[in-house]
Amino acid sequence: MWLRIVGGFAMATALPLAPSAQAQPSPIAVKTVKSWTHKPSGIAFPSKIDGFARSAVEDLSNGALLDTSIAYDDPISRTHVNVYVYHAAMPATAIWFDVAATMIATNDKFGRPAALGDPVAFALPGSSVPAGLRQSFTITQIGRSSGVAVIALGEWVVKLRVTSPVHDASQLDALLDRMIAQIGWPRALPPLAAAVPLKPCPQPLVFGAPADKVTKDGASVIAGAMMGNIDRSVREKAAKNREAPGAPAYCVHPDRIQGRLPIYQGETNEGSYAIPLGDSGTMLVIARDTLTALLGGKDESSAPWTVTVRKLDQWLQYPSYASAPPPVQAIEIVQSEKSLSTTSIYGKQSQISLSPDAVAN
Repeated sequence: MWLRIVGGFAMATALPLAPSAQAQPSPIAVKTVKSWTHKPSGIAFPSKIDGFARSAVEDLSNGALLDTSIAYDDPISRTHVNVYVYHAAMPATAIWFDVAATMIATNDKFGRPAALGDPVAFALPGSSVPAGLRQSFTITQIGRSSGVAVIALGEWVVKLRVTSPVHDASQLDALLDRMIAQIGWPRALPPLAAAVPLKPCPQPLVFGAPADKVTKDGASVIAGAMMGNIDRSVREKAAKNREAPGAPAYCVHPDRIQGRLPIYQGETNEGSYAIPLGDSGTMLVIARDTLTALLGGKDESSAPWTVTVRKLDQWLQYPSYASAPPPVQAIEIVQSEKSLSTTSIYGKQSQISLSPDAVAN
């Protein structure tokens, strides 16, 4: 039987604990001449932006609007634009901009991408805070240029992706700037902080041998499952107090997964790191289980290491390890192991589900 904890109380339930199925794009019917508003974020998308006609609106999250794509096309220049709005578990402009820019810079289909220059910080209309980042690239295959702009608004991340067979990188950058200005941003913006690109790690982690799994302990499993709720509560309190988000405490490790996916090294939890599982808001995080150590009155240096996948609407906790699993092993863990708990981080009701073998040896 599955154990579900709602509002701090445990109750029996027959709900299965499993990652949600891979969502298929689901078209959203929108009148051609009408603006469409993504209600959870309050962002409106007009029928035309800078002469580009809105060609499709799709939900990529099984109808939950947690990951939405809005496409615009210009048949004359044959330039295509996608605007993505997704609910990231770690909503930081710098992180998801770096992921998206890395995906362009390492894309073999683009030939030899070359950045036009350093990332450009930008502010939304009506704001003086340069909370967004954008960058354009010259490409040698498929087209002439490709670019990306990213900004986090509260818990939502907005990403513009443009590839053009006609515009050069400078023209594409100007196009991105104009399009950003013409999107229907909410009148009441959440607190924003100036975005600064992530920097290379001055002292990169040296990843060790594969880690050994530690014996499951019921208290530590529950404590680990609570981390998602704690993170949610902290962010909700900050939003209520109108506090601007702090800079993400990560630097860019020189290693990449299969030459593409970046690795972000933690700057506060020593030895921790994170790997984006794609470029749409899901993150694999390896960190010490400091909460269990604190509750047990132990030194943090003796705490086990947690493996957590932070998805758009939930955190998945996996078995703990005696040392930090290196990146290849960490990915293998989430591909082959069953999660011990699922913690919801979206919606009105906070919920934790524990698997049947969460405390089994």
